[in-house]
This record gives sequence, C-alpha cells and structure tokens, in this order.
Amino acid sequence: MAVPRLPPVLLLLLSFALGSAGQAGLYPAQDSGERIINGVVCPRGSHPWQVALYDNNKFQCAGVLVNQQWVLTVAHCHQSEYIVQMGSDLLVDGRAQRIRATESFVHPRFINGTNDHDIMLVKMRNPATLSPTVNTIDLPSSCKGRGTSCTVSGWGITTMDAAAKKSSELMCSNVNIISYQECKQSYRPLLKKYMLCTAPRDGLSNSCKGDSGNPLICEGSLQGLVSAGYIPCTLPFKPVIYTRICMYRKWLYNTMKANS
Repeated sequence: MAVPRLPPVLLLLLSFALGSAGQAGLYPAQDSGERIINGVVCPRGSHPWQVALYDNNKFQCAGVLVNQQWVLTVAHCHQSEYIVQMGSDLLVDGRAQRIRATESFVHPRFINGTNDHDIMLVKMRNPATLSPTVNTIDLPSSCKGRGTSCTVSGWGITTMDAAAKKSSELMCSNVNIISYQECKQSYRPLLKKYMLCTAPRDGLSNSCKGDSGNPLICEGSLQGLVSAGYIPCTLPFKPVIYTRICMYRKWLYNTMKANS
C-alpha cells in the first residue's frame, strides 16, 4: 500500500502505511487485539453490555450495547455489515447471542485515518434479547475528570510477546484518567476536548495498540471507547487515547431517534 502525501500529523495516525509493526508511534487501535498487559480476567458476567463485532468469522472490534437494537463503537471500524455477538465473556462461544447488523451511522465530522470524532452507531436488524448476561449501558450524564479510577476491558493479547495469541476470555485493567497536559507529552499535536487519556495506575497494566471500541468504565459510567494506542507495547506504557463519550450525547440520542 502506497503512503499518501499527507501532513506530518496525519502521517502519525496511519496504521497500515507506516511500515513495520515494531515502529514506535501512534496507531489507530484496530485489528491486532487489545493488549491488556498484566491485567486480570474480568469477573464473569460483569460486563453484560460488552459486545464483539465480527466481519464474517473474523473478530473486528468491540463495542457496547446502548439500546436493545443499537451498538456504540468507533468509526474507524466501519464495515458494510457485522455479526454482533453478545452475552458471553468468551470471544468464541457457540451459545452466545448473535445478530446481524447492516446499518452504520458514522459521526459526520469523522476524518478517516485520524482520531477526530472517532465514533459510530451500529443498528442491528433485530433487538437483542435482554438477560442477566445481555444488558444495555446508559450513556454518561457527565464527564469524569483527572484522577478518576476506571476499568478498561477487552479480548486480546495479554503479554508483550508479539507472537502471543488473543485471550479467549474478557480481560480487565485498572487505569486512571490523566490530564490533557500529561497526555500531550506523548501526543502533543493530537489531543482535543472530545478525546480522553488514561494511564495505568501501577505503571504495569494497561491496554495498548489493540482492538478498537473497547469500553472505559469510570465509577460505573461509560466514559470512553479505545481509539488509539502507542506502540511498541513495552514498559513504560504510554497513555491510551479514547473517544470521550460524554461529548456526544446529543448526537447519539438524535441519531438513534431519527433512525429507529
């Protein structure tokens, strides 16, 4: 794939045109498995709103169920259709509920190849059947600030070994929201008010370049979706960038209402 002639800031954000995966830099978090390194297996059933989006049989991204018929994820995961799997902490589970989705609504200001307005709604053909293992999560009523304790969850690589395979179980890591000033030390030209950054609490466990759309839950509130990470995934871990959900409440509600 040829590298397009783009400004330096945009060149930092192209995951597929920047050469080898070992090159340090900021990459949209797609296709390689969220690397929750040194995390733990999430308590079984503790994330009933988390879903896996499949393109045919290939795991593409994660997302969250915000309505019985609507999944929230990130825009750079856009595909023409998905199979939405829910109701299981296992990445592959024949007993999980699976529903086809053929309609996606990308934020109108999303810029492909960057993290700008990296948010998208996916409408399933049929409503999900709610149960103890399948449930919706509310959109946040407010934005959480610096120092807030959060948990990021996802399926994926759990070690810094590039040859490691994705975890079959949902993994969790504890992180804290950090200030824009702290995050800009790693991502100076990129951070904006509709983005959010976290860093590991103990410096040892964090997500890294990985599957997009994994949720950030802060004090019981959905605050972010994994948008980009810094690679290589080695100590000391760099902050992770999320789409800041609280900034999109109006667009989300209006989009679901207009297309229900």
